[in-house]
Amino acid sequence: MNINDIVILRKHDVRHHRGVIGTRYVVVEIKKTELKLCSEDTLDFCFYTDPSNVEPLVQCTIPSWVQTNTNSDDFADKLDKVSSEVVALLKSKNKAYGNTALDPVQIFSRLDATEAICARIDDKIMRIKNKGINDQTEDTVNDLIGYLLLLKMSMQ
Repeated sequence: MNINDIVILRKHDVRHHRGVIGTRYVVVEIKKTELKLCSEDTLDFCFYTDPSNVEPLVQCTIPSWVQTNTNSDDFADKLDKVSSEVVALLKSKNKAYGNTALDPVQIFSRLDATEAICARIDDKIMRIKNKGINDQTEDTVNDLIGYLLLLKMSMQ
């Protein structure tokens, strides 16, 4: 399963009971044990579910006799997958919170966008320093990459 895949919610479980069974959703985030799905049309209704609760809209099996290209395209494919996950995360957070990263409301903090993003980057780096890089901090690494992209955007 990949970011932006269309899936159909087939069941609920004890921990994951949101969404309408039989409805199509877009995969916007992939974690180790969960998928974040959003409504296909507007992306305004989002929830997490177990991957076993969904079914890809189209399933395709590549015959074993088909040779796949395993050379340098692997790097490009992996880069596209990882970067699209971070971009989808940024887009979903921007939709949820508004453009507060690049246009902060400055109610409690008077920092401009670049300084506020730098403060968030410091927080993420401190969390990684304290907790290390592992399954529990994988989201922190994605957040850090996202904040670095936002920093680049705020400097232009």
